[in-house]
Amino acid sequence: MKEKKSYWTVIAFVLLLACTKKANPDLEKDSQEVSKLLNNSCVPDYGDSIICYQYLSSGKDYKVSPLNNPGQGQYISQPEGLIIDNSTGEINVTKSESGLAFRIGFIADGSQDTCFTKVITSGITYMDGIYVLSDDDTLAVPVYNGNINATPVCGTGGLFSDCEFDDDEDDDNGNGIADEPPPGQTLNSKNIRIDKQTGVISLKRSVLDGIFGTLTPANGKTVEGTLYYRLSDCSNKALRKIDLKFTYYSNLSDVPGALINDITDAVDNILNWLLPSKKEKAPNPRPPHIVIVANR
Repeated sequence: MKEKKSYWTVIAFVLLLACTKKANPDLEKDSQEVSKLLNNSCVPDYGDSIICYQYLSSGKDYKVSPLNNPGQGQYISQPEGLIIDNSTGEINVTKSESGLAFRIGFIADGSQDTCFTKVITSGITYMDGIYVLSDDDTLAVPVYNGNINATPVCGTGGLFSDCEFDDDEDDDNGNGIADEPPPGQTLNSKNIRIDKQTGVISLKRSVLDGIFGTLTPANGKTVEGTLYYRLSDCSNKALRKIDLKFTYYSNLSDVPGALINDITDAVDNILNWLLPSKKEKAPNPRPPHIVIVANR
């Protein structure tokens, strides 16, 4: 009998709370706070895993912030290239590297745990690699949105056909030159032969046309250039850029072992570093290093 009385006492108490909830502002406030805490994750939420750069106006940066509020703490990101406010998590997309996958971590004040999320800045990159021309390994192909398996956005087999690679200073869209590259900076002007519709770089043609200044360049000769491009994706053809590095060797045996190891490690790390279990610092994937070897 005592247990039955206790049971009905609990039920009566619950009913009392239910009846007085709307009349009790303190109780309603407490309920809202509990709901807020339950819905507030320590994982920063940027709404979409792919962040698309948008051109606003000359001198104005496009920025995005987390949709949720994990509270007070510190934001970190890997690899290098993402410009993020360590206190607020706000990302300056304009100044960040495009076409890369980043891991963003949040460490709440008073905690040693890190909550991770992954974001991708829309755009392209090129994989570090050793290309042996005598093996018909002659093309450097763009990688979209940090994913080597992603469907090409532009050109043959791509989603759109009106992308523009190696953009120059001409005012293509009639809105002035504020959103155009500086003059004289195209890759083709430096004999780096890139298809303006697909972004594919012909390494063999580049060598034949004098990317290194001569048909028989010295081993270790290096050339750098900046690719300006526009994609018909969520960025609405806003101007982006990526720096590229090219190095020449006559034979595969001429390539220093240290450089081979660096290239191999760079590729492996870029493919694997996003795994949360990895503790080492992620490598800087920029600029992509394309090593051109004439003969095996």
